[in-house]
Amino acid sequence: MDEPPQPVIQSIRIASHGRQRLITLDDGREFFFSEEAFSRVRPKEGDSGTVELFAALESAEQHVVAHESALRLLSHRPRSESEMRMRLAMRGIEPATVEDEVVRLRDAGLLNDQEFARAWVANRKQTAPRGRRMLRYELLGRGILPEAVDAVTEGIDDPATALELARRRARTAPKDSYEAFLGKVGGFLRRRGFDYQVASNATRVVWAEVTAEAGGVGDDAE
Repeated sequence: MDEPPQPVIQSIRIASHGRQRLITLDDGREFFFSEEAFSRVRPKEGDSGTVELFAALESAEQHVVAHESALRLLSHRPRSESEMRMRLAMRGIEPATVEDEVVRLRDAGLLNDQEFARAWVANRKQTAPRGRRMLRYELLGRGILPEAVDAVTEGIDDPATALELARRRARTAPKDSYEAFLGKVGGFLRRRGFDYQVASNATRVVWAEVTAEAGGVGDDAE
């Protein structure tokens, strides 16, 4: 029996087009790849245009897309490793390529979960203070390991933070009754992640300050 005909292996021609490289096969088909993909695979003029060559170029191109996407994400704000994996996967990048990119960014110092957690807490403290419980929830939800979360949140003083926030909120809170004041100030503190006792204590302290300044006007807090 005769052997089945073997596919004709075509040679490639390479040309530069800006920051891309154009591969042309003998039959006229053309394929564009980025400079970085070319630098990873290093095809040469006259090489055979095999399936393996194009598979290697496609894989290299995936790594380029992953890196460019990751850098765009990091240009907006720091990211955790877990968040980066999720966002790259949402762009259709293969899991192995995503993991390679995470390792690349970590080795370059662009992904660091410990630094991410510290920056997250510092940003919250400056822009929107909240209780330790809520900060832990936010960080754990972004894939930060529990021990790292504990390390960056252990020094948070919930009572002091709650008292500061209660004083700010009191400026616009109703002051005709403690119940109305509690609903505004205490409710706000609970939404910021403070437990009932901390929120209640801070609200009572600030209510006392407010009524003292007003000459004792208002209901007593029970």
